[in-house]
This record gives sequence, structure tokens and C-alpha cells, in this order.
Amino acid sequence: MNADDTSGSRISRGLAQRGFIYKGRTPAKWYFFEGALRVDGIAYPVKLFVDPLCQQLPQIYLTPVPERLKPVSPHIIGGGFLCYAAAGSITLDVFDPDGQVLACLERAEYVLGQILRGEPTADLEEEFFAYWPSEGYCLLDFGSKSAQPLHAVVLKSPNSTRPFVAVTDDPAITGEKLKVIGAAIDDKHTIAVRRVTTPAHPRPLQDQWPPKTVAELLRWQAVLDTRTRKKLQQVIHAEASTHANGVLCVVESPKFKYAFIVEYDRQISGKQTHRSSLEIVYASKVVPLNCIRMDDEYVAQRNTPDRRTLAGKRIMLVGCGTIGGYLAECLIKAGTGTGGGELALVDCDFLFPQNVGRHRLGMNHVFHNKAIALAEEMNRGAPGANIRPFPADALQINLLNSELIIDATGEEALGHLLVQRLTGPNFRPSLTVWIEGPGIAARGMLRDSDNAACVRCLKADDRTPIYPVVDGEVPVRLAGHGCESLYVPFPATVSMQAACLGAEMTLDWASAAPTPRLRTRILDNQYTKGHYDTNPERRPSCPACTS
Repeated sequence: MNADDTSGSRISRGLAQRGFIYKGRTPAKWYFFEGALRVDGIAYPVKLFVDPLCQQLPQIYLTPVPERLKPVSPHIIGGGFLCYAAAGSITLDVFDPDGQVLACLERAEYVLGQILRGEPTADLEEEFFAYWPSEGYCLLDFGSKSAQPLHAVVLKSPNSTRPFVAVTDDPAITGEKLKVIGAAIDDKHTIAVRRVTTPAHPRPLQDQWPPKTVAELLRWQAVLDTRTRKKLQQVIHAEASTHANGVLCVVESPKFKYAFIVEYDRQISGKQTHRSSLEIVYASKVVPLNCIRMDDEYVAQRNTPDRRTLAGKRIMLVGCGTIGGYLAECLIKAGTGTGGGELALVDCDFLFPQNVGRHRLGMNHVFHNKAIALAEEMNRGAPGANIRPFPADALQINLLNSELIIDATGEEALGHLLVQRLTGPNFRPSLTVWIEGPGIAARGMLRDSDNAACVRCLKADDRTPIYPVVDGEVPVRLAGHGCESLYVPFPATVSMQAACLGAEMTLDWASAAPTPRLRTRILDNQYTKGHYDTNPERRPSCPACTS
């Protein structure tokens, strides 16, 4: 190692103290060391490869893999590679290369100890897909609880040598999604798809990876779970007996799905073979696919894995204006309109050019009804969502078909009338979201039971605030030209933050965690919150919720 290679010398000196010996550089110019990881007093020989730029995690290979961890083990990949940290889970410090490498070694020793002791490594992301070679793409558009038959839709691939296919339990909905993303369907080719479930977590074989033929694939599956191996053999052999050219297998494991295509080896050197069907099956090529989930359940749940989504909920959004437009998008991204649910959009107003500056909709929807235009816009981005527009007065439609009614109109009087309609025998949970003054704060008020306070309860009989939004007075500011076009000015960012507050409160309602029911977000740092977030008391004299 060059004496003037400061970072390399520091790394080498630090590793030498751990007993690692520098062996040279790889063809990719990485530093190569040999040493050992120590777990419970036992040394396990390893090869260590270090990126000289410290932009990638050091790579560690067990040499050899301990016998008790063969032929498969969590986080040990083919060739003895030890996956001790998920990609992106560690921020590398390029200014402390030796300290960074030593910290990674400590992490690797910790993970190896967990594996050897049979302890769970839940904090380490499942790494299987990083080592499942992709020779094509497979879009998965069906939920984990779907019991419907699966269909394969062959797509036109930009690279004709790589398979590109979508697997779905609803070809019509998937077709709409494919149209939106610009994927073209290949009507000239078809392929059968078979689904197999397994209790086994997929882990690569350490001595032979990846599987190139059905024989190798079945050997791998036999190590994971003998029943799954038998099921796969049956479906692959059954499809081979139909004289099909191939079959697409989707394997559903406890955490995720993976897929591959079997291309039946029916010819040798262009001539028809007389081999038995089993010989054909075992010699057939396996084409691993890069699975990309696009089902509604996954899209909504992916970013909030520990939180309930809005799938299956029937939600009505009253007001498709500056708050409602952004709120509708947040609700859809949280699953509203999927899983048998519905998002009803209610607004009798039209979008005008002056609205576009702070509205979710753009000039392409000017002079269109807001509810209809917003439904069209949302369906473009979420073709599978059930979105129903109601271009009508909210007081003239049936509110009782929904599980939650959200008032995003910002019209105080209408909000009071909606509460009155939803009180007593006709009670439905309701959420009101609004902006205070010229964008100084966003507020949300949830009424999740008939005994809870409503938005009218926030003020006394003389209309003075009981729960003031800020310390001091809320300013009154109007802009525009003439009485007929005056409006309260605030930017689109204020509407977005109000929509985010409404979406958060809706998700909390769905998760049965409604408190605090009155929430305030100060958006102008010149003001301080006038009252902490709380559960307001219902006023016995309230004319809206006690009538």
C-alpha cells in the first residue's frame, strides 16, 4: 500500500490492530484484507474488501461458512457473503475511513453472533432480492389476501431479450394502470401463471447460486421447504404436459413475493427431442424476474407499515377547493377508494382561472365542475381507486352512505349545518379542516361520537373563542377587486399543510386513535399557539350538536 495513501494507510493500521493482514488490491482497486470475526471467543476467518473511497460498505466473506450455517442461513449469501447491514442503512463517514471500517466489523460480528445463536435479526432488512438475479421484470398487481385466479399480461419490452409481464387478479383494472404508465400490451404472446404459497423465507444457497435450471431450483426449494418443492414440481410438470413453451411461477413467502419463468427445453440443436417429460422439466431454463409490486394495498401500506390505511373505508369529502384538492390526493395515497372503499367528492362550484394559483387542479380543468374535474385527475394517478364525484350542494345529498364526512369547504355556517344533519339517529363521524385568517394556522376538529363536541362548541354563545387559535387577535385581510371578488389571500403551501393535517387526523380516526380531537398547526412564526391541542368539551347549549 502506498505510503502517501493517507486513508488507505489509516485503514490498514486500524485493521492491523484487529489482526487483519493486507493482501493487495482487487481488479476494481478495492483493498483486500484477511482476518477473522470473533464471536463468543471463537474466530471465524473472513475476507474483507474495502472501498478506497469509502462510498460503499465493506464486503465480508466467511471463509469457510461454519458447518452449522450450511446450506442456507439468514443473511449469508452464496460464496459466504455476510449481509450485515441493508444498503443505505448506514451513512458512511468519508472523513473517518478507519473508524468507519472498524464500526462495520463490529456490526458484522454482532449480526454473525445473532445468526449463530439463532436470534432474530428483525432490524436487518430482508436482503434476498439484492441477490435474486433479474433477467426480466414482473409487475405484481394483486393483494396479499386475494383468492382470485391470477392472469399474466405480457408487455412489450424495450429490450426484447428480457421478459416483461404483469400478473393480476383483475385484468381490467391492471389494464388501466398499464395504460397510465405507458406500458404496451403484447397481444401476440401469452403465458400461463401459477401461484404457490410457502412458509419458508427465501434464502440463497451458499454453494450454488443462482439456480439456472429447474433441477437446481427444486434442489434449492427442497432445502427451504420440501412441501413447497413438491408443489412447484407439480405445477411446472403439469404445465409442461400441455405442450406450452413456458410457465410463470409466483411464489408467495411470508414477507414478499418472488417470481420466475420456466422455459421448457423441448428442442436440442433445433431438433425435436424424445426425452421424457421429467427430463424436459428438470433441464428447462429458469429465468428469475425482478418483481415490482403495484397493487393498491402495497402502494398505500409501503410507507406506513405499522399504521392502518384507509383501504375499505367509505369517506365523503365535502369541498374540492384549495384544501380539498390536496386532501383528496393525500387520502387516495393512504388507500381511500381501494379494498372495497370509496371516496365521494362533493362540490357544486366550478374552477376559475383565479383559483389555479393555489389549487390542486390546473388550467386544463378551468370552467369544469371541481368535483368532477378532481375525480378525473385523481383517477389518472390511481386508476384502481373508486372515486365518485357529486357536483351538488352537500345539503342536498345523502350523507349517510359514508363512514366519515370531511368538511374542507372553510365555510363555517355550512360546517354547523352538516353537524346538525349528522347528529342523533343519523350520526356519522365528521372531520372539519380549515385555515385561520390569512394562512396563520391550520386547524382540524374531529367529532367521532354523538357525545363529542363539534366545531360550533369551540365558541361560546356570544361567539367568542373558547379555544383561541393564537395569542391575540386573528388578523382580517382581504384582497381582490370589489365586493364580488374579495378573498382571503394565502399561498398554496398553506392549503397543503391544512390538507396534511386533515389526512393525519383521518388516519388516526381509522386507527381508533382520535385524540386530540382539536389540533392546531401554526403556519406563521409571528404567532404562538393560543391553546394546546385538546379534546374540547361539548357545550349543552350548542345549537348544532344538541338539537
